[in-house]
Amino acid sequence: MNGELTQPAEKTPPCWLLYGANGYTGKIIAEEAQRRGMRPLLAGRNREAVAALAEALGLEYRVFDLASHDEIVSALQDVEVVLHCAGPFTATSRPMVDACISAGAHYMDITGEIPVLESLFALHDTAVHAGISIIPGAGFDVVPTDCLALSLKEEMPDATSLRLAFAGKVTQSPGTWRATLEAIPRCGAIRRDGKLVTVPHAWRATRIHFDDKPRSVMTIPWGDVSSAWRSTRIPNIMVFGGVPRLSIAAMQLFRGIVCTVMGVPALQRALKSMVSWFVRGPGERHRKTEVYHLRGDVWNDRGEHAARFMVTPEGYACTVLTSLAILETLLEGKIAPGVWTPAQAMGSGFAATLPGFRVMECADTVPQPGSEYAFDS
Repeated sequence: MNGELTQPAEKTPPCWLLYGANGYTGKIIAEEAQRRGMRPLLAGRNREAVAALAEALGLEYRVFDLASHDEIVSALQDVEVVLHCAGPFTATSRPMVDACISAGAHYMDITGEIPVLESLFALHDTAVHAGISIIPGAGFDVVPTDCLALSLKEEMPDATSLRLAFAGKVTQSPGTWRATLEAIPRCGAIRRDGKLVTVPHAWRATRIHFDDKPRSVMTIPWGDVSSAWRSTRIPNIMVFGGVPRLSIAAMQLFRGIVCTVMGVPALQRALKSMVSWFVRGPGERHRKTEVYHLRGDVWNDRGEHAARFMVTPEGYACTVLTSLAILETLLEGKIAPGVWTPAQAMGSGFAATLPGFRVMECADTVPQPGSEYAFDS
């Protein structure tokens, strides 16, 4: 241009969409993203709530529900990555992921619901063909435990049994409470000989030594029953959550009644509607000060054992850190097309790279699964 110097056009940052931005977890992710200088496109079905949050953060927004496939696809035409935070994911994940496949947008979510994880893992070939990455479980459930599981598998390649456990002062958001209520009638779940097996709630209860002290725990249907199998192919998997002894006893006493009663649709609807009135989720101070304690154990058929501890930030604070780190990696084009667990996508050491996460070796000698650790009912 006649010798005149010209400035290169400013590169437009990739567009990513945060769906369910006005929910508890979506909101704190949006706030942290904006604080980091990121520009997510906020989205959800509640126009008033999404618009108010977008105005407060100085971000753009879109309003659409998940009833129409074509409408979702249209809303994603210029989107590279969707971070899906609107649960319960049993109802919302498939419409969104199907639209992402059609639109060619990468998909992430923060689910820990076993049926959702199983459904999404079955889409691997479809995702490869579409040229997109699908990464479910990008929050506290299941990133830290998934990384623990894969790191232990790397240490003991012939491991045949995996036990994961976590404990801490847990306060749930409205969305997590709704997902919990929905999951109760499905009872508990373990992995036995590579297959998902339904078991009663609190099917096994014991005390486990964490990095700081021993705690009472019981089996829970945590997402790793699905994701850790995907990451490690260890055929026998149980996940334990820290629960007071009296609560464990009450669950074991009334679990049959609870599963039956909680399966009544009218009661489900009533309880879910009450959640909005009575549940607010943990406050900022709780998120900043609480920590969770995790432990993973593996055994092989010779009875050899390996274990590891992990300490993480509070669950929702953890979800903010893990989901944004995975999202940034996706935006950089560093994850291959397909469906991946967080540890498969990011590596077993991923969690340990994040602020507030610590991994420690564990020298405890724990019996090979048997008696209270039995994998047979």
